Amino acid sequence: PPPPSGPTAGPKPLRPPPRQPGPEAAAAPWSPAPVSPSPQPTPSPHAAAAGAQPSAQQAPRQAEDPASGHSGEAFLMEMLAAMDQHMQQLRKTQQGLVAIIELSCRRALGGHFGRLVLVGSAALRVETPGSDIDVVCFTRRDQPHAVGLPAEVLRCVDWALRDLAAQFSDYAASLSMELIDDARVPILRVLWGPPESPVAVDVSVDQHRPVDHVRWFQRVGAAPRVTAPPPAVAPLVTLTLRCVKWWLRQRRIPRTKEGGLPTIAWLLMVVHVCSLPETHKQAIVSSQRPMAALLESLTAFFRRYAALQRLDGVLRFATDGSSSEFRPHADERGGPWAELVVLDPTREGPESLNLVPRLPPATQLLLAHELRRAGRGLERVPRGRGGEPPGEGRRTLEGVFEPLPEGINIMPSAPAGDTGVLVLCPGARGGAALGVELGRVDSVAPRPGWAAPFLHRSDERSELRVRLCDVDAAGRCRPRPGSAVALCPRHFICRARLEVEEPGGWRLDREGAERLRAMQGLLRDLGPEGEEAAPPRAGGAAATAKAATAAAGASSVAARGAEARAPPPAARAAPSPPP
Repeated sequence: PPPPSGPTAGPKPLRPPPRQPGPEAAAAPWSPAPVSPSPQPTPSPHAAAAGAQPSAQQAPRQAEDPASGHSGEAFLMEMLAAMDQHMQQLRKTQQGLVAIIELSCRRALGGHFGRLVLVGSAALRVETPGSDIDVVCFTRRDQPHAVGLPAEVLRCVDWALRDLAAQFSDYAASLSMELIDDARVPILRVLWGPPESPVAVDVSVDQHRPVDHVRWFQRVGAAPRVTAPPPAVAPLVTLTLRCVKWWLRQRRIPRTKEGGLPTIAWLLMVVHVCSLPETHKQAIVSSQRPMAALLESLTAFFRRYAALQRLDGVLRFATDGSSSEFRPHADERGGPWAELVVLDPTREGPESLNLVPRLPPATQLLLAHELRRAGRGLERVPRGRGGEPPGEGRRTLEGVFEPLPEGINIMPSAPAGDTGVLVLCPGARGGAALGVELGRVDSVAPRPGWAAPFLHRSDERSELRVRLCDVDAAGRCRPRPGSAVALCPRHFICRARLEVEEPGGWRLDREGAERLRAMQGLLRDLGPEGEEAAPPRAGGAAATAKAATAAAGASSVAARGAEARAPPPAARAAPSPPP
């Protein structure tokens, strides 16, 4: 595309190249729907909450004076509107970048090119600031010669992109590509713009499962259909999905590539809660104020999963989206730790697939803390009953969505300076019981062959040398004599900021001190069990390995770049559903 005329600030906006003849790409221009809920067709209970909402004309009533007792609702409206505005500013650049990628795919594949399909959060209309764009390039199989493996296809697309960028020197400096060809699902990551805030598009090849996921969400009414006109306003379930996804980003909840839950699993958990009769009933009660209905929906989600035992079971959906069920595991399994199973709603019978990897206890403790923290905050938001301090709802929700520093929940493979960590340490104070401890990292030894800048949370082969510390009520901490321990990344909970206070001593920052106290309390609530993890289910090893292998291509949301350097399948195996 020719460079735009006139001076511009930062990288020049991308212009889509001329369309080439051939199959129409599904990654066509898209735009977000307005933020206020309204009545929508409800083909299944999962979309039923949307049907209880008032019309878009009532939305302006949300921006009420904070003194009216509805400042929390005004905060939600402003948060969603700000996300819409941010995404709209990026839309033309995103569309141009996707169009250039499509042109490169056509040039690289020739007659083998089939279509380019938009998947992930953008296709579901739940994207947030910082979200990547995910597309799948499908190849044609009716040609006389084979097109090659996905990694080979992406390598050809990479070359075509570089050739195209070289023709326009003004664009080349702002465009970069990273081919991750040793992942289970190879990815070509295309970046446009400054390194600190680029527009990113992840390209995969012939991955059908992400497309199936988008179609399922569309079928149950949680996402707009491509063939239908864009909805005048977004359904309540879509708004809830978007807010939870924003919470995941703001609180730096571990992603799949780091050893956390896949985003698709979080979204399915939201859809399940929105379909519950009690959630639907509360949405109807609050239907005269759309943001009040959203507040109740978010509260229901975090209340539902605010304890580890609420994550111990199997979440199953009907393939047609007509129903969902969460069935707790039997008590005889033993152990205090959860074993969450979220079955892929697009697979059934022998192809049944668990989307969730086995989570180490330390990671479970972090998730339980963040879920309970958000749930308690949402419960405290005034519901407009009068007598609340002015602006109390806004201040409370600002705390719920308070952003954490980048990397706070990631263990770097090469830490620098005084790196404080919270760890779930077995037998730190004698005995066999687990304890949440503050430590200072002395050294890190990644396992052989590990090249990522972080350590995977399920890794049992890398080593952390940590010196445990005693912390007083004021947050002052000193190394505990004789407390040097050798741990592995599966014991890592999160990082904690240590401020040097005096020679040989530090002070734990406010967030770290709150997390330490809260997680120690969570561990006490679990009881005296000192097991590292719940034992595997009988006959589950083979099924677990099979599920983990299949799950590698489950979703573009789960197949991010650094997953190329993740631990071997055995360390990331997802538990199989109970027989």
